[in-house]
Amino acid sequence: MKYLLDTNICIYLLKHQPKSVLDRFASCHVGEVAISAITWAELLRGLDKYEPKAEFERLRGLLQVLPFDEKSAVCFGEYMKTANHKASFDTLIACHAKAHQLTLVTNNTKDFERYGVSLENWTQA
Repeated sequence: MKYLLDTNICIYLLKHQPKSVLDRFASCHVGEVAISAITWAELLRGLDKYEPKAEFERLRGLLQVLPFDEKSAVCFGEYMKTANHKASFDTLIACHAKAHQLTLVTNNTKDFERYGVSLENWTQA
């Protein structure tokens, strides 16, 4: 495993745009890309927005959903001891990536810089 996709990158894949995201995703090998169970929950929350539903299922079939495990929970707990903001889905996703030494792929790099996690933005060609 190498990359953990943020929710916005999954949405771009569902919409088949921008091309830079599609191309970068296509260049990855099987098993290199996953999503957090937290991202999966966010996507399920907005499932009614995706048409056709088959596209959502196709994407899900391409991505492993990583459970938010004890290692991720420890990272989250340690981070929140010194955080000066409320926890969010972004906090959980960042800690999940950091705990497993994965690069978080997002279009919101500024939102994730404070977590000290490795970041890539596939929207920038």
